[in-house]
Amino acid sequence: MKKITHLNSKEKKYILLWCSPGFGLVDIWLPVIRELKKHGVEIGFIFPEPSTLRLEERETSLFKISEKFADKVIYRGYSGRWFISPTLTVAKSSIRFSKIDQKIGFLARRLTRGKASKYLVLKIIGKYFLALSKYFLRIKENRSQQSLYDFRSLKGADGILLDITVENKLVNDNLRNDLKGIPRFSMVHGLAPYWLTARFICKQSVLKRSDVVVYSMSHLEVSGYKKCYGILEENIVHVGIPKHDSNWIEFISNQPGQSKEKVFDSFVFIIGRAASPFNTVERKKKALKDIYDIVCIKHGLKLVVKTHPKESINGIDGDIYMNALGKDNYGKDWLYSNLHPFILGKKALFAISFYSGVSLDMAAINKPTIEYLDLEGLPLYDKKDSLRDKLGKPVFQFRYADLVLGASSKADLEEHIESIFLQYETTFLPLHSRYKEYFKPIDGSPVTVANDIIRRLYKTVVI
Repeated sequence: MKKITHLNSKEKKYILLWCSPGFGLVDIWLPVIRELKKHGVEIGFIFPEPSTLRLEERETSLFKISEKFADKVIYRGYSGRWFISPTLTVAKSSIRFSKIDQKIGFLARRLTRGKASKYLVLKIIGKYFLALSKYFLRIKENRSQQSLYDFRSLKGADGILLDITVENKLVNDNLRNDLKGIPRFSMVHGLAPYWLTARFICKQSVLKRSDVVVYSMSHLEVSGYKKCYGILEENIVHVGIPKHDSNWIEFISNQPGQSKEKVFDSFVFIIGRAASPFNTVERKKKALKDIYDIVCIKHGLKLVVKTHPKESINGIDGDIYMNALGKDNYGKDWLYSNLHPFILGKKALFAISFYSGVSLDMAAINKPTIEYLDLEGLPLYDKKDSLRDKLGKPVFQFRYADLVLGASSKADLEEHIESIFLQYETTFLPLHSRYKEYFKPIDGSPVTVANDIIRRLYKTVVI
């Protein structure tokens, strides 16, 4: 085991990027971090959930770009201890977690937190499994020669970049309690019309707090930030969506190695998402088969799939794709890609999602997205208080806000695809108009945010 290492908090100012719930937060902050680095700021990435590092593929554009801006990587191992690494690659490769560890951990959680936990004997057995699991994980971590991190060093940070809406997650308890008093700068992870979601709709106001500055993406978020998170109005700054800044999109597009990965000349971009309670295995399989029938068989086009980090390509989600799109058709009619969504979106004719914030990335680069998702008959999502479209069908917020073309059936999907091919501008312009109305894009947004952070932290005038 290597010696305990401290971040240098005296000779060089540094800011922590609180990577919760994972790389979705990294993706949102990267354009601003790029500008902060121009001011000589050191950035430490901190991951409270080891799975977020483990699940993000090294070959994705997001991982490779993130690697350029992380000066230090602080992460929690599966044993619960904290470690520090000079790079994301080293941190990711240092995490030790096998399929057996995963099964033991799952069993332990079921026995200690699930329905079985009401039986005292099973709960005790679950705690035993959990302790045993952590013991063996600790041994693996010791053998890997990772550098232990002194958690107290975090208190020397000058500021924290985070998503304040997830600060109270259980996994963030350590950070929330130990980083009190350090100025926080917040942007919500992922992209969505969040003002329509539970996190921005609360019954009672919370206590005001002056330690957080929020960079809101939409003016419609302001009341939710004030009521549900106690943010002072003077600490809410509208900046649009920084990652949609034209200079950032150009930076992404010009990254080396983009041309090495080949995709089809003409294709439809599928924005992946793991099978879930709202997109069950059977419904996801049916949706993909419908997409293949219309896009590949009827129109003779190809499909390119950008998977979500939580999609188990070597597990159930991979089986769904292979079954629905055809294993023998891989490389002929469809393929996976690690390219950035902006790159794929620019090359694609249009996109199809199963519910994803990437649909707003597509709106930013003038590409329509069809959201193919059927929630009817699912008790958790088809209920009295569900958002509903004009036909009364249960929908999520993207469809409710008319930011995507909504499809609940094969007939709906076919109708939207025909509309895109026959009346592209008429079909897409209303989506883009609402995107601009809701988010009021500001070019140069990353510079605006970075300069505001520097001004607030160091009380300097940024020219």
